[in-house]
Amino acid sequence: MERRGPLALLTATALLALLAFAQASYDVDGVEVAFSTKGVFQVRYKGFTVSQGVFRTWGPGWQWVDACSWQDNWVSLKASAGDVDASFSGVFQCSFAQVSWSERAWVGVNAMLVELNLTAQKPSNFSGMAWDLDLPVALFAGKTVRMILMNGTEKRVKLREEHVPGTWVVEGSAFPNGFAWVAPYDSDAGVVLAVFGDAWPSGMSVHVEDNRQWGGNTYSLRNWLFFNFQLTPGVLVRLNALLVFYRSSSELEEALRLVGEVRDMVQRGEGIDVIRGHLLSAMKLEAAAEARKAKGPPVMLVVYAAAAAVAVALIAFIVLRRRK
Repeated sequence: MERRGPLALLTATALLALLAFAQASYDVDGVEVAFSTKGVFQVRYKGFTVSQGVFRTWGPGWQWVDACSWQDNWVSLKASAGDVDASFSGVFQCSFAQVSWSERAWVGVNAMLVELNLTAQKPSNFSGMAWDLDLPVALFAGKTVRMILMNGTEKRVKLREEHVPGTWVVEGSAFPNGFAWVAPYDSDAGVVLAVFGDAWPSGMSVHVEDNRQWGGNTYSLRNWLFFNFQLTPGVLVRLNALLVFYRSSSELEEALRLVGEVRDMVQRGEGIDVIRGHLLSAMKLEAAAEARKAKGPPVMLVVYAAAAAVAVALIAFIVLRRRK
């Protein structure tokens, strides 16, 4: 029994690690959404990863330190998932920040709401904080996204095919009062995204970032929380991202109607709790839970489970060979 103990521990650890991302995987109106244990999510459509939602921070002087700056490098202390919701929490800390974070996502029939909460454990200084929806250049180059400003005005931004060295903001995409985006996956389907919080009744500073400037391969639909500020202990910062997926022009109209309702509530000064309640009632969570139970696990979950099983078998084979 003693000889099998380390092997059992090793294989169990590998299994848990590989399944961590898949613990929160959902079918949502023709797309598949999977969360990492840090709350970063990926969206797949027709077999391709079409977007990723991630939080980013920069320290004083626009320092980039992975432990604080990239959400998927934060420390996760707890992660759990149900049929229609998932929760994550932990900390991130580095030379310029020590922050506790928690994230919760609710996933309905064709929409999901993600809420991220941040609370400093000590005075933490940032040049900037932003929540991004990343779009792969390979799939979106040359496409046009729509930006909806807080006053209801719409702007169209073409995602340039060629990178312009030294220029990371896509021309015509920077506004101080942004609220929502429309990103098409193809001629029929796509996603409507709205980003809002407690402190932005006039909207958020937004632009499209061309990450090829930094060696990346995505565009970011960037939503800035703050610039040049100190997060003091005990102060809660809350960010909400609403994603409504559509597969027809009528579904797009319905998504824009819902986003318009949220924009009006934010402008009126309605609290986040009130807005969340309104959205959760519109997201048909009970119907989503019943549909997922009837359909069984999503493809992504099956793939991750298969990968975990292969990894466990490989680890066991290696360990046993070393003992011979």
